[in-house]
Amino acid sequence: MSNGKSYMPKVLTFTVGENFNPQDMEDQIASFTLNGWKIISMTHFQYKEPSYTVLLQYEFSEEEMQKSLEKSA
Repeated sequence: MSNGKSYMPKVLTFTVGENFNPQDMEDQIASFTLNGWKIISMTHFQYKEPSYTVLLQYEFSEEEMQKSLEKSA
């Protein structure tokens, strides 16, 4: 049974290193959330090179998908 909605995933990965800036990471995540993306999960791995992984999801209706396909055709 379809609820008439579709979902598009996106995964962002940030590696902590010399040039890592937490504010830049927050700004990039914020740019997605301001455009309608939802944060599904965020993990922080502590290894030799610590990293953050953010799973985002964008929800859209079948009507929006159809309009998008018509524009690209």
